[in-house]
Amino acid sequence: MNQYIDIDKEYQIRLNSNESYIDMDNNIMMEIKSNLSTIELHRYPENNMLEIRNLYAQYAGTQSENIIVGNGSDEVIQLVISNYISCGKKVLTLDPDFTMYDFYTDLFGGNVVKYKLGENIVFNLDEFIKLGKKENIDLIIFSNPNNPTGLSLSNNDIIKLLKIFPNIPILVDEAYYEFNGESMISHINEYKNLIVTRTLSKAWGLAALRVGFLISNKNILEKLMKKKIPYTVNSYSQTMALTVLKYPDRVIENSKVIIDNREKLLLQLKSIEKDASMEIRFYPSKGNFIFGRTSHKYALLSGLNEKGILIRNFSDDTFRITVGSQLENRKLLNVLREIFIYQVVEEYAK
Repeated sequence: MNQYIDIDKEYQIRLNSNESYIDMDNNIMMEIKSNLSTIELHRYPENNMLEIRNLYAQYAGTQSENIIVGNGSDEVIQLVISNYISCGKKVLTLDPDFTMYDFYTDLFGGNVVKYKLGENIVFNLDEFIKLGKKENIDLIIFSNPNNPTGLSLSNNDIIKLLKIFPNIPILVDEAYYEFNGESMISHINEYKNLIVTRTLSKAWGLAALRVGFLISNKNILEKLMKKKIPYTVNSYSQTMALTVLKYPDRVIENSKVIIDNREKLLLQLKSIEKDASMEIRFYPSKGNFIFGRTSHKYALLSGLNEKGILIRNFSDDTFRITVGSQLENRKLLNVLREIFIYQVVEEYAK
């Protein structure tokens, strides 16, 4: 089955990319527009990006010299994989997880080793360690909270991994940190194999800018910077990021609102799961999304598609729904009730 039934359709509600539904504050937007007018188009972008690093360091509780700024966290993730992975080397990650880990590993000739979370979305640290040792892995990468399941690994488990594999770089992708609140950034100088990535695309609501961060210790940063391409973050993105980063309270406040909506949405989804006449399951989440599973994919995707609602479909029996606004969530829930509780059409069971 294709990821989307009708990819060219104009969807009224897009709950497929884990974007923030909260638009930019009007006052901040006016400040952005004013600052954009100062850009000199005949000049290259700032390459050092010290101001951005300083502001993000204050927010993240670290130092500017521990930060690399990239064109989205995708760029800095690729930078890590390109440094540690070559033909025949192995990356250990979770299954499922962010698909770009597989893409970049394959790009540089490496092999992906996957630890399956299973139907109940359970992470067993001992089994993960056993797999890593058995496969003699060269790099460990996982998103935390996990995308797409919403599972969150504890800092204690991650610290155990860092100690068990002291010579293996471990990248913790904290793209959804703001919806969870637990971070490994405070440990970057304590564990010399720890790398953390962050982004402005999710909680900060700046997906259009493509601004991401890598946070690690001096030795790792020196190694990575030797392969980093210059001028990858354009002046418009830098200017807008600089403006928005001056208002961290905004993202903290917005994240609380999204978390509250997530929990309310999950409660209603679990109610649908309980009353459904066709099998469907939803999982708790620490992201701005909720992971689900159903053997009635055709019913789900057809019903949502008909109502102009787009979610993220995966190739197996799973899917992911981004937490939307209260209005978007209500419309989603009404359609799901129609599909799985009130109106069961025979062809949906295909």
